[in-house]
Amino acid sequence: MQDTIVTVHGRLVADPEVCVGRSGQPYAKFRVASTPRRPVSGQPGAFEDGDTAFYTVYAFRNLGANVVKSFGKGEPVVVHGRLRVREFQREDKSYGTSVNIDANVAGHDLSWGQAVYEKVAKPSYGSGDRMDDAFGAQEESGSYGDPEHDDYLLAERPDVASSGPLVEQPAA
Repeated sequence: MQDTIVTVHGRLVADPEVCVGRSGQPYAKFRVASTPRRPVSGQPGAFEDGDTAFYTVYAFRNLGANVVKSFGKGEPVVVHGRLRVREFQREDKSYGTSVNIDANVAGHDLSWGQAVYEKVAKPSYGSGDRMDDAFGAQEESGSYGDPEHDDYLLAERPDVASSGPLVEQPAA
């Protein structure tokens, strides 16, 4: 079977929700609104908005846990994943169409701002969920995620507030 893979950028309509699947595994669900902007023909520098498309995005496992902790309503995001389009019948016998994306990758759209990456050893939806139980039962091999031994966590980093290519430095 051929899957349709899409990349969508837009803004979150609401904060991501934590849902529980039939198997009891948690996942994240959120909506993205995407509005294309097009140049107006014959008017240099003028743009017009196209029709807004709304997508329901599903993020599973580690991605879902990180989405819940990272995304908030109104934030610009980019989502890459498998497109699923389905028709359904409402109670009043009319038909509707749902457009969903099973996300493989999701992140903030850095065209609109800056972000700081935070590596997590054990992604979590919150305290006491099945994701926590599943990761808590596994022993980490080596020093991955150990704040006293993981080379990545121990590496010196510049102060985030005072460095970076887009931060203005005070004049000398």
